[in-house]
Amino acid sequence: MNNSSEDKKQAFLKISQLILSGKSLTRRIEEMKKERFLRDPVVDLNEYRKLRESPPRKTALIADSEDQAGSDLARMLEKEGFNLLVAHDASELGRIIENDPFDLFFVDPALDWLDAHELCYLMKGNKVLRKIPVVFVAKDSPKGAIRKAFESGCDEYVTKPINSEKLLRTLKYFLENM
Repeated sequence: MNNSSEDKKQAFLKISQLILSGKSLTRRIEEMKKERFLRDPVVDLNEYRKLRESPPRKTALIADSEDQAGSDLARMLEKEGFNLLVAHDASELGRIIENDPFDLFFVDPALDWLDAHELCYLMKGNKVLRKIPVVFVAKDSPKGAIRKAFESGCDEYVTKPINSEKLLRTLKYFLENM
């Protein structure tokens, strides 16, 4: 029994030491939190007010093959205060859709590396992506192509060269209804 009693004492001591070290560890963590809190700079109230007043910037995704009309679109969007994500190939587009949030999607249906109609159809069938407006930006606008674009789920069809007034009306509409 003496051996069993000694084993119990040793176990109790180990448990006690663990509990005490746990308490001291908890105390040390709390001290470190306080030290970090005291080191962090205080937020300037005026800067906070500015942040609260200015609306967050929207992000537009452009699927483009680096032609002039795509860069014109990018300049127009940047001028309107958009953050831009640009995909020049299918793998880049997949990575962006998977990892980066965006508010508008501009796509040229004539891209050889992407079936824009199929992608639009898939986006509109997805719970997360369906609310993102899809704007087709095409060089031509035959009625069959426009109808096919809207049937696949696109929200707007813009022709190249881009009419900046029409684009601004489209952006204003989407921003007001997001």
